[in-house]
Amino acid sequence: MRICIVTTPIRPRPTAFPPLGSMAIIQSLRSIGEEVYFYNIDYHRYSHEQIYEYFNKNKFDAVGISAVVSTAYAYSKYLAKLIKKINKSTIVFLGGGLVASAEILHKKANVDYCVVGDGEIIVKNLINSIKKNKIADEELSKIKGITFIDTKNNLNFTGYEHPLPAPLLESPDYKILEDDNSINHYIDERGAKRYNPDDEVKNINTKTATVIVAKGCVARCTFCHRFEKGYRVQPIEKIINHIKMLKERYNVGYLAIGDENFGSYKNETAELVKEIGSLGLRWFAGGVRAHTVDLEMLKLWKANGCEAVSFGIESGSPKMLKVMEKK
Repeated sequence: MRICIVTTPIRPRPTAFPPLGSMAIIQSLRSIGEEVYFYNIDYHRYSHEQIYEYFNKNKFDAVGISAVVSTAYAYSKYLAKLIKKINKSTIVFLGGGLVASAEILHKKANVDYCVVGDGEIIVKNLINSIKKNKIADEELSKIKGITFIDTKNNLNFTGYEHPLPAPLLESPDYKILEDDNSINHYIDERGAKRYNPDDEVKNINTKTATVIVAKGCVARCTFCHRFEKGYRVQPIEKIINHIKMLKERYNVGYLAIGDENFGSYKNETAELVKEIGSLGLRWFAGGVRAHTVDLEMLKLWKANGCEAVSFGIESGSPKMLKVMEKK
């Protein structure tokens, strides 16, 4: 099948966070021999005319829309309707946090399938079923991790697929961003200049790359539409090999650790931090849960290149923190 994975603009300006979810889906589908294209609207901000021309020219068999948060709804609706107008036989599936509104997406936005949770396994099963024309209600119900509207016009959620085990999590293939001509946006000098102003004065152009070392969460806050349970840390050797690749191939000397719960596994984190320090890299952690760190841990991080830590404060109100079940 000819498949296109599309990002949606969720903020006024393109985010500096790489489209790691889209990249994971592309890598997963390519691993089973599918012909997959990447259309990165969030970065390129294509015009309506450019988007129409692209999909009118290609007429894909399936298009997957990455809709990370609720602000992507209007654009996802516009995109799905446009694709269906150009070629009504194109299958439109959608993943990301917006699938919490699956029924609206199906009935109001022309989305055929929603992918609930980590999509690497789910999309392969879904595409294989579509290719074999196994799309009757009974057959679709066997594919864990999707929603669809059945023949009785009811929303059908097939249940959760098991989360991908940590050792099977693929490192992102940055060649996808090279082919997209967006690599220099996602690997740039932002880290050093933001957290170490001396670099800007000295004109040191240290490249920054975002790295994810774990997936999942240690909490179940009420405001979150996270779908997977559990917290999975990638093997340290795999993380370090990925970081070494970034350093050698893209001249990365600064890491933006994009985890939401960095440090939750204290012993593994200490080992990883020492490895990063031995590579001579500087870094900041973009998401740390306050009760998982202590002074000694922060001293260890600083001694191994850490220059900043961001904590998820959420609210200054004890009452609201209780309502959110922040623990």
